[in-house]
Amino acid sequence: MKSRKRRFIQNTSEDDSEKENDELRLYLTIAPDEEKEVDYEILDRKYPIKEWKTECLGTKPQVDKAEHLEEINQNVVIRSNGQKRYFSTLMRVLSIFDRDDLNAVYQLVMDRYQDEIPEGFDRVLWGDLMVMFNPDDEDKFWNSQQDWNIVSWKLHGSSGVHTLMTEAGLVIHMLVEKKYPLRKKVLLQMLKLKLESEEDSTMALELIRFVKKQVAELEPEDPNRDEEDL
Repeated sequence: MKSRKRRFIQNTSEDDSEKENDELRLYLTIAPDEEKEVDYEILDRKYPIKEWKTECLGTKPQVDKAEHLEEINQNVVIRSNGQKRYFSTLMRVLSIFDRDDLNAVYQLVMDRYQDEIPEGFDRVLWGDLMVMFNPDDEDKFWNSQQDWNIVSWKLHGSSGVHTLMTEAGLVIHMLVEKKYPLRKKVLLQMLKLKLESEEDSTMALELIRFVKKQVAELEPEDPNRDEEDL
């Protein structure tokens, strides 16, 4: 009898868990990245990132002023075996980097600019990493959320990062396990859009569950407006 009761409880628990996962999948869109670059090194042996720098690869005419030239800058990471990878924005490598890579780049950038704020091209990567690893709810960046109109919410499973993109072109990168000072309006926009992921993964479902929990914990921003039942 005790054995049957244990099996019944176990089966009921599993059924409830799968039911909850099915409900979470309502906020998930599977979208394989057909243009994703394959990093064959990961399939063989992984070498850690040892160096980060920026390089100017040349110049090109400015879009609105053809008579003026602008520099073509790239970030460069160098692994312990000497292999280099170039990228202009963090978004381009989030599906290739794992968390160790991301932590290494963060540490290298912060070590270089521990006593100053970078200027120009370097400031872009530095800013993205600061928002990701050191969210400060007093920062004016987070205080501008009333102007955010979210157009995409994407998960990069390799690095454990999810990314928001706004209609104005602002890109916000966040670690999946970290809580950020996002307003309820933004969180609701994310769930309405659904999370875009390359696969139906535990990470994706846990992230959706985490966002839904934050929505439930936050007070309504406008008590006179009924919010969508999530």
